[in-house]
Amino acid sequence: MSTLKSKSYWIGHSISIIATIVGVYFAAIAGLNVAIKIEVISADRGTYYVSSSLQKELQFNVDNMDAYIEKGKGKPYIFKEHLAGIKLNNFIFQASKFSDSTFEIEPTLLSELSIYYFNVGSAIDYYYSSKMASPKSLYKIIKQESEKLNSQQTLINLARYNQALAKSIEDRGVSLSQPDY
Repeated sequence: MSTLKSKSYWIGHSISIIATIVGVYFAAIAGLNVAIKIEVISADRGTYYVSSSLQKELQFNVDNMDAYIEKGKGKPYIFKEHLAGIKLNNFIFQASKFSDSTFEIEPTLLSELSIYYFNVGSAIDYYYSSKMASPKSLYKIIKQESEKLNSQQTLINLARYNQALAKSIEDRGVSLSQPDY
């Protein structure tokens, strides 16, 4: 019982309690900082994959639409046969609606992508719903949208954005390479 009345007992226990509280506080701060860094890297990585997939899908669509334009080049009339089976690949664009990372992509790029998909997709939908009545107007819209993407340098800017994001992620020690199966 005499140890409970001792000053050294209370000072020692008080120091132990304070040290424990301070230690837990610093450990929590360090853990929180690590958790935040991991979350930021994870979010950036997700954004990179969504953005890269959108870039590849857009490039495919532009190349595909350019092939349709090439078919009709120099011809005075565009016929249904020139645009037979025209489709817009929009799987990634549609799936990106459900990704938390989509709105991390630069807004200008996202708007340019969205406008392209809307205009070309609407034109193709109208073309088919009108029983392919006006291939020439569809051809004109596709050509305009393709030229607009080129003049805005959307694909180039999207590639630059993806490269910068990839460098930022890799500079933080995270690899973006795909595993070989």
